Amino acid sequence: MSAPPSSLIDRLVRRTARVAQVRPKLAVADIRLALALAGLVALGPLLTIVGAHMLRAGVEADNRALASQLRTRNAPQAARGAAAAVLRDATRQPALAATLDRLARALPDDARLVSAVRDADGALLFEISASDPDLLRGALRRDSLLGTLRESGQRRTQDARVVVTLRTRA
Repeated sequence: MSAPPSSLIDRLVRRTARVAQVRPKLAVADIRLALALAGLVALGPLLTIVGAHMLRAGVEADNRALASQLRTRNAPQAARGAAAAVLRDATRQPALAATLDRLARALPDDARLVSAVRDADGALLFEISASDPDLLRGALRRDSLLGTLRESGQRRTQDARVVVTLRTRA
């Protein structure tokens, strides 16, 4: 008797068994190499970020050092500029004596100068006693220089007069 012809399923089982025997298993060293390569790929962005932070820190330290050197070099020039600005402002303002002369001419008859002071910032402070502060303000507005005086306060005295405090801009 002859053997029955092999079926399609028998042939598939035989082929699958052959393929399983032919395919070699990965060696342990090959798996380690694959894991090392995967680790290097994952470390690439991390190392880039760390390197960028290190470079940035170095550049910022250099910038701080250069800014310190620049301040040291520019300090004398800045001091000269500040002194020139103070001198320029002082020469642009009228002298205290000239301002007092104009104030004496502009004051109403009943008004009296109580005090005149120049602040550290160069502003003039005047205290003027008058019975009618509105009349005083009107008289001062008529003069172009005295019209720029700003009232910074007023108080009533015991003899029913009002002391008005005026200030120039520094």
